[in-house]
Amino acid sequence: MANLVLKDVSKLYPSGALALCKVNLEVSDREFIALIGSEKSGKTTLLRVIAGLEEATDGQVVIGDKDMTGVPPKDRDVAMIFRNDTLYPSLNVYENIAYGLKMRHFPQAAVDARVKAAAGILGLTEVLNRKPKTLTAAQRQRVALGRAIAREPKLYLLDDPIAGLDDALRAQMRSLIINLQARVDGTFIYATKNVNEALTMATRVVVM
Repeated sequence: MANLVLKDVSKLYPSGALALCKVNLEVSDREFIALIGSEKSGKTTLLRVIAGLEEATDGQVVIGDKDMTGVPPKDRDVAMIFRNDTLYPSLNVYENIAYGLKMRHFPQAAVDARVKAAAGILGLTEVLNRKPKTLTAAQRQRVALGRAIAREPKLYLLDDPIAGLDDALRAQMRSLIINLQARVDGTFIYATKNVNEALTMATRVVVM
């Protein structure tokens, strides 16, 4: 179960900048939520707090009915897909997708099955042996998605992952992500500045 509850979540940086102020949000299991707001609205900060990459100054983060406040990222069963390319350049596509599974000591047979399944869903089967530098921007984002879905997390956090693509590729990736959410057993929270993108992809839109 991948419901999410945020209770009075705030984030105050040491500089005095207030990024989040008493955010309250309830997300149902397998819901697709879009967070929409300007560049400094706190979308990325909120995703990072949910993932455990940043600690909230105040408030509570509950994932799957369990209080995850203060729990390390690796124990939250959350995958975050960033806006910028975060692939390992020295690893090929197969190895990049498999990285999280190997770090969690999955058996090789399970790693192979999950990587190939993710590659099949995302149209990456033919490029599994290629390095990231030989891929298009859209393919690299697909690999990042593949690395996430291979882990089969409860919660997917997407930080405007297709912002750098041209209009045609953005449209392709929007369709892919919508179809992906329908196929995997997870809850999606998608941050974007694009109003049309939020309205066409999400089942509910949260304005920040």
